[in-house]
Formats: sequence, C-alpha cells, structure tokens
Amino acid sequence: MKKVLIADSHPLFRDFLKQKLSEDQIEVITTQENRDIYTKVITSLPNLIILDMEDDNTMEMEFLEKKMRDTNCADIPVIITGPKQDRSNIAAYAKYGVIKYFEKPVQFDMFFKSIGLVVRVPLSMDTTPCILDLHRNNNIIFIELALGLNREKIALLQFKLSEMIEREKLENPKVVIMLTNLELTFVDGYNLEFLIDNVLACPKIHAKNVKILSLSNFVREMINGHSDYTGIEMSSNLSRVLNDLVDTSITSDISDLITNRFLTPSYEAEDTASIATRFSSDGLEDSEVPKKTGTVLTIAIIDSDGASLELTKNYFEQAGATCFTYTGGAEFLNNYEDGKFDLIVLDVLLSDQTGLSLLQNLHKRPHSPPIVIYSQSLQKDIVVKVLSAGAASYLVKPQKPNFLVQKCLSVLKTRE
Repeated sequence: MKKVLIADSHPLFRDFLKQKLSEDQIEVITTQENRDIYTKVITSLPNLIILDMEDDNTMEMEFLEKKMRDTNCADIPVIITGPKQDRSNIAAYAKYGVIKYFEKPVQFDMFFKSIGLVVRVPLSMDTTPCILDLHRNNNIIFIELALGLNREKIALLQFKLSEMIEREKLENPKVVIMLTNLELTFVDGYNLEFLIDNVLACPKIHAKNVKILSLSNFVREMINGHSDYTGIEMSSNLSRVLNDLVDTSITSDISDLITNRFLTPSYEAEDTASIATRFSSDGLEDSEVPKKTGTVLTIAIIDSDGASLELTKNYFEQAGATCFTYTGGAEFLNNYEDGKFDLIVLDVLLSDQTGLSLLQNLHKRPHSPPIVIYSQSLQKDIVVKVLSAGAASYLVKPQKPNFLVQKCLSVLKTRE
C-alpha cells in the first residue's frame, strides 16, 4: 500500500485530504506540528510528502534541508501548499525534491491529480461542473448550488460547515440549502442524499433547522419519503423559508437577508487562516501557471531527433516539470525570454545550427538559466568546448529516466 505523509496544521484541508486518499486505499500519515515532520518521515518513509508552508517558513526550510542531506529520504518527492511567491523562488525548491508548489487557495482537482501521478495510483475524482457557495448571515448558513452536484465539493462541504460553526461559535445554526438553479430528477437522488447527509453529519446541525429551497417535485418527494430526513422542510419561496428561521430579536425585516449575492461565490469573505479549496471547473481567472498546475520547474528541451525529444519530455513531465520542446536552435531563440525557463536541456547535434553556437549565444545573456548537454558521445575536444562555453553538465545519450532527472536537479542544487 502506498503511503502519503500530510504535514498540515489546518484540520479542514488535512482531514478532507485524508478521507479522499483513504477511499483510494492509500495509507495516510498526518502531523500537525511541522517540527515533527522529519521524525515522521524517517520512521515511515512515505511515497510522498505533502507539506504546508507558512509565510514564516523557518521550520519547513529546516526540514527540507535535513531531508536533502539524508540519503534515506532525499529522493522522496514533496508537494507544497504555500503563499504566493515569485516563480524564481518556487523553482529553487526543486533541489529539495519538491515537484509541485500549489499557491493557496488550492485548486483541489489539479492538486489531487498531481498526487495520483506521483504515487502511481489512479485516484477517483468527480469532474461534474458545479458552483457551491457557502456564506452566513447571523446564525443562518446559506448553501447555494448551481450547474450540478459534484461529490468532491459536497464532501468538502461537511468540513467547511464544521469549521464555520466552530470558528463563529454558532450554538444553534440554521441551514438553507438553495437548489433553485438546479433541475433535479431521480438520477440525482444518490448525490442529493450525499449532500443532505453531509450537512446533517455536522453535530450541531439538526434536521428541524434545515430548509431546502427548490422548485423540483422530485426533491419534495424524496424528502417526504426519507425517514432520516424527518423535520427537514422544503419550500419554493425564500421569504417563507426565512420567516421560519429568522430570529426576530435580530431583525424583523426579512428583506435584509435577501440579497443579490446568491450564487455569487463569496471567496473574498473566507477566513485566511483556513485553506480554501477551489476547482478548475469554477472558471476563476488564473493567469499564473504555478498557481493552477503546481509547476515548480519550467524546462526547455532542444533536440532535432523527434523521438528523443518526446522521450526526454516525458521523463521530466513525470517529475512534475512543465516542458517546452524545440527541434532547432532558431525556433528556441525566437521563443526565448529572460526568466521563462529554469533549465535548458540541449542536444549539441542540431539540424539548423551547432549546439555550441547556441551555447555561446545564451552565455552572453545576463539571465541565462543553467544548460545541460544531453547528446550522443562526442569527441573530447568538443566536450571541452561546450563545457568551456558555459554548459553546466554533459550527459551521454541514452540515460535512464531517473538518472537524467536527478543529474539535472543536481545542477540546480549547486547553483547559487
């Protein structure tokens, strides 16, 4: 059984992730104190470490330094969730075995997909388009859904509800589940039950305080015919629902609670102490590659041999890198920008120019990334010339995938 160690102090994220991975038969080891991570790692030797990094990352960096120096765990891959950082800073984590860096709030589907690729276990993931928004007005919690019922978001709902109730110290919370933008039929029954069960799983939420706003006759029939849902009421009128729930000592004006914010995600109101979890299907704008895919390294591969080019690309993509491929030096130079690449893997034997001339061109540029030559066996004088021209290392084709990747990472480790 594959093992994943989760080092995260946020119970919402940690517990949700543990539940999801356990469903796919992955053993999950957790620790809340980052000072204990190294001990947990060397005693359990997991297949993957998921590390939460705070703004003050002193303890996390101490752990990564220890891990890098310990041959028993140096090669264990790490996925980090952390604050927004410059791409150059994120790339520097590669030398510690970090293969993905997800900026908070995490896009969970991309995050979960990365875990599956690393541990080589096909992980189940519901990709149904769904908007699920959660917000509170006094002691009334509104849960709004549109587009569809996504089981991942519904599973997360239980943890977010419990967190909100605990954080706001709500003793008698009342819940309105708003389904008016969904056309539901009997085929949705399984997921609808899952939704209601997750709401009722919160100890402080009682069926008598749960109202469902829907236009669907199927929903009404299911609620009325389900013995576990006795006390839950359904209505098609929001004012009527609120009249039943509102505390008149707080406000007697029901219109105060009816706003145009329904079905508008309230992410800006989320507690920054918690890890918000989003999904790429939410359609939120995100122009930065690291935030969306967790990319740590961006690599340019230049090789005129198409088969070799594709093989090398696959090696690095399996290690979490984003790869740009070029069959010639001119094509690469036309697309080159300072800061775009963290590493260049170059075959000296190019069809349109010599790799040596390309090396010399790049070496003149002030912000050129390290360049690793990956080519067929060359004459000794040519090897000396390419190394003298600024190449960081020279590897003879072909190499085993892990060896090639590790040698390239070692170049990044020694670079200041």
